[in-house]
Amino acid sequence: MDYLVPGLLGFTIGAAIYGLLYPQIFPQISALANYGSVIMPDMWQVSAALVIVFFTLFSLVLFYAIDRAHAQRKDKLETKQG
Repeated sequence: MDYLVPGLLGFTIGAAIYGLLYPQIFPQISALANYGSVIMPDMWQVSAALVIVFFTLFSLVLFYAIDRAHAQRKDKLETKQG
């Protein structure tokens, strides 16, 4: 309960700053990142199948790494407690 008022105050001030700065900043960012209706394989000039395979393999490796990190952390926690 001690942090309720400062937290809400921070949310309110942050929203106000965002609302005031958005009209000035958005057009500049939009101009930099506006490529139209282009998909990644067209941007990189590669086959769509190659992009799908790459992202699939990347996701599997990432999930495996997260699982291994979680398993190692679990082992360390069990040895500390037991």
